[in-house]
Amino acid sequence: MSKRLKVKPKNEGTLVLDAQGLSLHVDGDEGMRARIEVAQQSGRRVALSALTPLEVRRTGAAAKRLQFLLSRFDVKPVNDAVMDAAATLLDASGLDGHECLVDALVVATAALCTPPVLLVTSDTSHIPALCKAAGDFPGAPTVKIVHV
Repeated sequence: MSKRLKVKPKNEGTLVLDAQGLSLHVDGDEGMRARIEVAQQSGRRVALSALTPLEVRRTGAAAKRLQFLLSRFDVKPVNDAVMDAAATLLDASGLDGHECLVDALVVATAALCTPPVLLVTSDTSHIPALCKAAGDFPGAPTVKIVHV
């Protein structure tokens, strides 16, 4: 009797969803579903900040779908490392914490994920500046943007 070796899935980086990416997926957007499926099949982890579901709150059947999807993703806590990274990103980018706090926390979460990191977003103003600032972190994590 031969033993079958279990193949460990390769960790090919991380696909991070911001509120728009998660919202599209919860609402059944086929393009977003396909992006996530391709990412998972290629060994990427799908992750998001613990704050993101608060931005995407739903009721009824959509709330149940949101909870199901969250059970399949890596929901990253907002811990001291993420808060420190977000503060550094805000300082480096010159953006206002009052206006850009959640975006900074999302990018900080992404910057601390396993590279290479793709961040799914519809934001064209704050997120790109914050991602650029993340390149100055130790180890220069590159957070590439996937616009939806």
